[in-house]
Amino acid sequence: MSNHSKEYNNIDEMLIASQTMRNYQLMHNAIRNDYIVLLEITGKSQENQKSFDALYRACIISMFSLVESDIYGLNVLDPYPNYSDKHDFTSKLEKTFKQISRTWEKEEIKQQYFYSCKPQLKVLKRMRDEIIHPKEISHIHIATETKFKELKAVFNDYDSFINDLMNNFFLSTKINLFK
Repeated sequence: MSNHSKEYNNIDEMLIASQTMRNYQLMHNAIRNDYIVLLEITGKSQENQKSFDALYRACIISMFSLVESDIYGLNVLDPYPNYSDKHDFTSKLEKTFKQISRTWEKEEIKQQYFYSCKPQLKVLKRMRDEIIHPKEISHIHIATETKFKELKAVFNDYDSFINDLMNNFFLSTKINLFK
């Protein structure tokens, strides 16, 4: 089997893990596809600033529906030690992908993403928090073509990271035929 495989002690555990993986993939793909449609609609609304602003803010918020769903789903599959959904976002992000990349021997992929792209994701997370809990008028972020391109770049980087992480990703078990 591949280096990128997690072996389970028995067939029942592996089947549960397989179902968990399937559920994770279904959830991820549903949210991802919705997000791509939202990005397309937002891009087409640039002529109407009011719509562009509202949709841009919706894109920022919705980006984290995908990321937080991934964090949760991956922790159902292979939780980091003492995982709690109550941990802060940054801790969950770092610990989740550290655990997954270690288990499936994908540390290099995680390190590349965290080194080059995580800072932009953190900026977007701060913006999301400001939009959800505005304290100042500046927290109602206004869309520009440049800001929208930056948002799409953050999504594309995250999307590539998840695809690279989950590609060539296997579950296995040994079956003793001669007990």
